[in-house]
Amino acid sequence: MNLKLTTMENNKKTQFDEHRSIEIISQMIAQTTADIDRDSGKYFLLWGYTTVIVSLFEYFGYTSGANISTISWFWWLIPLVGGTGTLWLNYQQNHNQERRPKSYVDRSVSAVWTVIGLSYGMIFIAALVYKTNILFLTAVMMSIGTVISGKICQHRVLTVAGKASMILALLFPILHLLIKEYNTTIQNYCIEYIEYVLYSEIIIFAIIFTVMMIIPGHILYNRAKRLRNA
Repeated sequence: MNLKLTTMENNKKTQFDEHRSIEIISQMIAQTTADIDRDSGKYFLLWGYTTVIVSLFEYFGYTSGANISTISWFWWLIPLVGGTGTLWLNYQQNHNQERRPKSYVDRSVSAVWTVIGLSYGMIFIAALVYKTNILFLTAVMMSIGTVISGKICQHRVLTVAGKASMILALLFPILHLLIKEYNTTIQNYCIEYIEYVLYSEIIIFAIIFTVMMIIPGHILYNRAKRLRNA
């Protein structure tokens, strides 16, 4: 009888330990997911808001008659602010008391954006030399990075946002086709139309980064808050 009772107690203890282990593992996974969501959300919000704010500043500067050569230099605020902000966020993560070890997902996403950044640098130089539309190329490159990040992290919101941004990027060549179509019209009207279309590209660029980075960034960051408070 005592042997049976001991066996039953041991079985219950084993079941309790297994159940407890599953709970601990689940909590660790949820915590890691929340940390990844929070970190990813910060980077997307940083680059998204920086790009949109600078783009709108450039748009209103161009349309208000400001000197184009002078105001175009403000585009460099995007890599300057975004790069500095990224270094600061990395510093905070590395010196945070609750710093978690880098996971395979972290390293994979970091590698993706490193490659995207280096590739974009080469494309940017080529665009300047060959006079290619840099806004279109930027939107496409960043969309690719967003889709890949979404696949790695298994975040549907990033995958959908990246694909939607790719589709929106098609508006750039469509606008240029419209310019060609109206090349046979009255010259003054054509010039005004071309200026209107070119300035509209900046608005499209801002919309793409809103869809691609700002909206997903807020979704990820808010979901991380909910997971951490759960």
